[in-house]
Amino acid sequence: MFVLFIDVTQTHCNLAILKNNKIMTKFSTSTHNNLTDIVVEHINNLLKKYKINKSKIKKIFVTIGPGSFTGVRVGILIAKTWSLINRTHIYIIDSLWLQLPKNSGLSILDARGTMVYVAVYKNRKCIMKPTIITEQKAELLIKTYKNLGVYIQYKSVNVFDNLIHHLHDFTLVRNINTLIPLYVKKAV
Repeated sequence: MFVLFIDVTQTHCNLAILKNNKIMTKFSTSTHNNLTDIVVEHINNLLKKYKINKSKIKKIFVTIGPGSFTGVRVGILIAKTWSLINRTHIYIIDSLWLQLPKNSGLSILDARGTMVYVAVYKNRKCIMKPTIITEQKAELLIKTYKNLGVYIQYKSVNVFDNLIHHLHDFTLVRNINTLIPLYVKKAV
């Protein structure tokens, strides 16, 4: 059984194909225009390279945000479409939790302007759910939670290593009609 991982919530398109909880192949590139075409093209290239038929993908792991509105929508759209066509199960995780290489930490992602998305996790439990705050308030949180570890914008972490660490943290979506993006701020 193969698993397809899709993360396009931030500045990169991160894709991987896993088998038996190990990454067979991975791909990462910065994103620009035509995001949907780029993601689908790169998924097809990975499948072709390893001669994997789309029907062999039985699970899709996808990040649901917060992050780029376009990226979040594209990742979820591809996962939903794939699920409908190929009867594939979808598993989700939020991008703030995925950023953490450990089971505890303060996770911060850019929300544009002077705002950031933040969440705090301690011993695998969310103690501050994903929210949006000013960079100034984030500085205060950094001082408060520095003992947990602070992770900002995927610097000093490897998204694919984190994927392996968090494989069991992805949540099965039982009804794809209820799958919605994790928008912490309103769309512009």
